[in-house]
Parts: sequence; C-alpha cells; structure tokens
Amino acid sequence: MGSAGGRGLPLSARMLGRLRLSYSSIAALAVVSDAIAIVGASVITGGAYHAVAFGQVGSLNRFFAVGAIFAALTVALIKLNGLYAPDNLLSARSPVDLLMLIWSGVLFLLLGICFTLKISDELSRGWILSFAIAGPLLILSQRFLLRRSMLAVHKNGALKRRKVILITEDPTAATADDEMHCAFDVVRTYPMPRDEEAIRTVLAKVVSTARGSNAISEVHIAADWNRWTDMKQVLAELRALPLPVRLIADSSAREILRYPQEKLYGAITFELQRAPLTLAERTAKRVFDIAVAAAGLLAMAPFLLAVSIAVRIESPGPILFRQLRGGFNGRAFEILKFRTMHVMENGPTITQVTSQDHRVTCVGRWLRRCSVDELPQLINVLRGEMSLVGPRPHALAHDVLYSRMISKYPYRSHVKPGITGWAQVNGLRGETRTVGLMQQRVELDLWYVTNWSFWLDLRILFWTALEICRSRNAY
Repeated sequence: MGSAGGRGLPLSARMLGRLRLSYSSIAALAVVSDAIAIVGASVITGGAYHAVAFGQVGSLNRFFAVGAIFAALTVALIKLNGLYAPDNLLSARSPVDLLMLIWSGVLFLLLGICFTLKISDELSRGWILSFAIAGPLLILSQRFLLRRSMLAVHKNGALKRRKVILITEDPTAATADDEMHCAFDVVRTYPMPRDEEAIRTVLAKVVSTARGSNAISEVHIAADWNRWTDMKQVLAELRALPLPVRLIADSSAREILRYPQEKLYGAITFELQRAPLTLAERTAKRVFDIAVAAAGLLAMAPFLLAVSIAVRIESPGPILFRQLRGGFNGRAFEILKFRTMHVMENGPTITQVTSQDHRVTCVGRWLRRCSVDELPQLINVLRGEMSLVGPRPHALAHDVLYSRMISKYPYRSHVKPGITGWAQVNGLRGETRTVGLMQQRVELDLWYVTNWSFWLDLRILFWTALEICRSRNAY
C-alpha cells in the first residue's frame, strides 16, 4: 500500500517522505527555502540584467551580499509574524498580502538606508527593480510547491508526527477526532475518571507506559476546563515524567481564547466586544476610503459609463438600483447599485436573489458575476454612508427579520457597512438560503468588528480582488 501510494506522489513529495520530516522540521525547511529563493533572485536578476545592459555579468559577490541581507531581514519578519507555523504553511489560503507587505517594507527600508548613506549609486536601478519583482514571485512559487509536497506526504502518511499519550474524559470521541490524529500520533488513550483515587490509578498507568517507551514525546489532557481542580492533581502526578504536558482547549475555551488578550497589573482580560473605533482609527479609515473611492471613480469613469449604457439599452428602467439598507448604528441609508433585475424591490418583503433567478437580466447576470454592480457604492463611500470594508449592509426587511432570529445580529452596525467584508472573502457572499448561513456570516462580521485594523482592511481588499478574478459569484 505504501509503495503504491508513493508512486502516485510528486518527486519532491517522495523525497520529503523518505526524509521522514516532522511538523517541527517544516518551519526550518521553509526558512531555508525562502532564504535560498531571495538570494537566488538577487544573484540571477543581477547577473542577467548586467549581462544584457552592460555586456558582462557584474559582481556576483555584491548580488549575493545584498540578497543575504535582504533574506535575513525578510525571513526574520516572516518568522515574527508567525508565517512559518505549520498551519500557515499548509493552509490553502496563503498570506500573500502579508508577505508582500513584509517584502515591500524591507525593500523600502534598505533603499532608505542606501540613500541616507549615499551608496545608492553603487546599486543598478534596473537590477533592483528586477529583484523587487522576481523575489516575491520566487518566494510564492516555492511556497506553493512546498505546500503541495507537504500535503502529499501528509496524505500518504509519511509525515512523522509526535507520539503522545492522551488522557481524556471521552476516549471514544478522542479516537474519532480526525484533527487530533492528523496533528499527533496518539499511542495510548486513557480515561480521566472523576474519583480522586481512580485518577491516581490511571496516572500510574500513564507514567508506566511513558517510562516503558522512549518514543513518547508528550502527554495531552483533553477534559472539561471546569474540572480545573482535577487537572491540577493530574499535573502534579505527571511531574514524575520529564515530558511536556499540554492541556487541549475545549469548545468553550477555544471560543474565548480567540479574542484579543490584554494584561494589566497582573489581571488577564479578553476583549469579547471591542468599543467603536477610536477617533484616530476612524480618521485613518475615512481618509483611506475617500482617497480610494475618488481615485476609483475617476479611473473607471469610461467603464462605468459603458456599463450604464448597457443597462439602459437592455431593459427599460433606471440605470441605478436604490434600496434602503441598514447602516452604522442602525441608521438607514439608500444604497446604490447598477440595476441587474427587472424589479426594484424596496418594501417590507424582499426576496433574495438566487442562482438562475428569472428576475435577473442578461447584462445583470454578468455584472453580478464580476461584482461590477457594486461599483456605484463608491459614491456611498464618498458620502460617508459606507466604507470600503465592513459588514455587508442588508435590506431593512432582512435586518428586522434576522434581528429577531439571531441575538448578535445588531452588533454588526458598530462599524460602517462595507462594499466588501471579512465574511465575503471567507466564502459567504450572495444568497443566504438558511438561518445557519446567516449565523455564520454574522459570526465573521463580529470577528471583523472585534479585530479591526488598517492592515486587516488591506488584506480583505486584496483577497476581494482575488475572489473577483476567480469569478466565484454564480449569479
């Protein structure tokens, strides 16, 4: 079975599989591959540019030195931002925006230093420009190949996992926990009883098993966090073992731990609901909104005019669709969109658009698929009624309906609604056929409200552009 599966793997994956890499080795491999990609990009672009422009390769030592300095700074910042964690390396959504931000920051930092020290004349502008473009492309390419190889090795069972002993209240559930077994090799599972004497008996078996096997590297505890007294007893008994002991967060703890943490005079607090944005944050967000919306409208004016003509020619009715939507602090405003349907619903009962909806015009179907129908909302942004990024505004009829069904729904209005949002780039865009889907959208919107930052807005805008290029809107 192993050889058959191995023949189906890419060459790089088979090589990694024979190396028997562990999860902890993935980060080291990614660090080395990123550094090689950066130094290689510097040497290749420098040599190629000088060969073409000046007829000679130039100083490879200089290209190597600049690439090495660039690699050291870039790799250090990537490490500080947690992008070498196995979950990030194996994630389907590569943090391209953050990588590009780090790359740009290091590039401008080094250029600023060279300008200040008056050594920029020694660096060819053509080479630096070529390196600035080729570097991130090489990093992203090798990360894509690394991820594919690691996933193939993982699927084939060739990735070496840490061997652990698991102490849990429900051994049956732990056996069926796919996430647990993907991350760790659970050698033995022991039940965690509620009686104090029984706990001692079980822990004596755990200690005996761990001492009888040199392969055991950790002990994990999966129990209700309300049993903290029992867990302290478990920890005291396990001090006999020179092994790490980890406590796995239960569902309630995971929900709390995902919120921002703050330590103040020894007290640890979790911000379950953030206050409205500060004056500085609102100002920065507003200035950015105005600049991008104004530039976008000016740059796309000919295109918007062509779309307006197409809408008017295809079917009778106004070019723009206007509908009352819920805005910041629950205040209603009139949203603007290119008209994509034969109807203009704006009352107490509004039917959501569905796939293959007969109300959608031919031009409207294309506009919706490419999200072009949303572009007039840049006017809403200039008016101050919307932001570029925020929870998507819903019709007032839907606000009334879902406010009754979802208790957290009104919290979405703590920030201005947006043309795009965190829920949309996470796959929840378009029709919400069930209350469950709307509940998921609300949870993502609340996460955005709680964790807002300027860089998060930039990430969402970047991911939105990728989603539009993939044309994931089906109607």
